[in-house]
Amino acid sequence: MTNRFDLPRRPAIRLLVFFLLVTTFFGFGFALTQDKYRDLGLACQVIPLLKLKYYEPLSLSRLVLTYLQTGNVPALLASLGDPYTKYLAAEEYHRLLEENKGVYGGIGLYLEYTDGQLIVFKTINNSPAARAGLQPGDRITAINHQPTAGLTKEAAVGAILGPPGTTVVLTVQRGGVLPAKDITLTRALIDPSIEWEIRSDPQIGKVGWITLTQFTEETGKDLGRALRIFTREQVAGIVLDLRYNPGGLLLSALEVASQFLPRAETIPLVSLQYRNQTTEHFYAYPNPHPSFPLVVLINEWSASSSEIVASAIQHLKAGVLVGNTTFGKGLVQDVIPLRGGWCPLPDGGPLLNGRRLFHPPDRRGTRRPRDSPVHPPGGHRRK
Repeated sequence: MTNRFDLPRRPAIRLLVFFLLVTTFFGFGFALTQDKYRDLGLACQVIPLLKLKYYEPLSLSRLVLTYLQTGNVPALLASLGDPYTKYLAAEEYHRLLEENKGVYGGIGLYLEYTDGQLIVFKTINNSPAARAGLQPGDRITAINHQPTAGLTKEAAVGAILGPPGTTVVLTVQRGGVLPAKDITLTRALIDPSIEWEIRSDPQIGKVGWITLTQFTEETGKDLGRALRIFTREQVAGIVLDLRYNPGGLLLSALEVASQFLPRAETIPLVSLQYRNQTTEHFYAYPNPHPSFPLVVLINEWSASSSEIVASAIQHLKAGVLVGNTTFGKGLVQDVIPLRGGWCPLPDGGPLLNGRRLFHPPDRRGTRRPRDSPVHPPGGHRRK
């Protein structure tokens, strides 16, 4: 969800003056030579935002002192120990917006990083990557002849994505033994949030199989089209595969869940709890589709919106869950745009802030313990 927040100018200016006084005392000029405090303008917006909007109370003085010690905003945010609160550079922000729309220019590939290597996790049906014969386990050693060993994740993503009709060259090694070969792929418009097919079972008959890979602006509409076809084809049941789905837009999750549920206007599908203990409830939309026997597949990488959908289906007895315990994110993130002008920013990106707890219909918490190991879902990056 995106929530615009205009920072009160007077408190932020006071904070900026405080920064200047303290950094002058500690040696501002020397700090700049050490590449510290170069994002001071960004800090004077981020720190008040954290104080006012973070889902847990934070000490303003501790935030300020942490920034003075670390000298940059990314290190300040890292000190929270929260992988969901971070500053997005402009390029990352635009990529997030593109992903949320559900359609992008790429080759239809999911990648994972294993021991510093870029590995193919899966391909999207009928995508350029699938047509080129790329397979799970293939190792990408170079992108446009630049070795991937020296690239960050963000750089690798940016190098593979691009306008439809343009080309990208991947150097691919299969099996770790065969020599690597160059494969030239032409980027296309990729819409990967939903894949569906009708499978035939000798005992059951026709089964509608839906795989949701992310919750985007288009997912609810695409699901509706698939369900109408399933109704026309008189399938005996539906399998909804949410494995490895890292989540996405909250409203998309509500659209998806509502199409599998009976009318449940009196029971919220999800409730968001704010720091001041106020609660916001979200209810099911009217469901135009007939009900089908439903099985939902989940695993440890089903997170966020996937957990909202799965818990609603389970609690309202609309289907059966099969698989492992889900990720346990338990937070809804807001994208908070930051402003330039009086407080210039490095590149105008926003703050991604996980600031609200969510509860399923039965009010059981879904959030994993704060001290448990966290490897955020989304490790399988789509391209």
